[in-house]
Amino acid sequence: MKKKIGKTKYKKLENFYTDLINENNVIFLDEIFTFTDISPSDFFENEFDKSAPIKDAIEINRAKLKRDLRIKWFESTNATLNAALYKLICTEEEKRALSSSAAKNAQPNDVCTQEEYLKSLKEMSEGIENAD
Repeated sequence: MKKKIGKTKYKKLENFYTDLINENNVIFLDEIFTFTDISPSDFFENEFDKSAPIKDAIEINRAKLKRDLRIKWFESTNATLNAALYKLICTEEEKRALSSSAAKNAQPNDVCTQEEYLKSLKEMSEGIENAD
């Protein structure tokens, strides 16, 4: 087992990782290992995964990404993206109304073929690509 690093070195590395997270829009902790030569075992052994500044930097990047996606969805004319945004912002009562109407319209014996399923995935993908 390796010896843990000192407080000064820890603080320098913590600042380095925080800057790296901000510069590269890191949103998952394991992405840090893509940009550095630190091993995951050293990272976790020194408890950088518990660092508040590192956690905060990742959460800020996630929040920014979510905001950017919501803006794109808001400006989009794609019905799927508009529906997803509506589900994020609607009230609990509206959610219940949406889910109950979806449940009423569902056909229990409706089973789509693999071809139909793949076609629907392709259409959704094209819709997302054209969402700009």
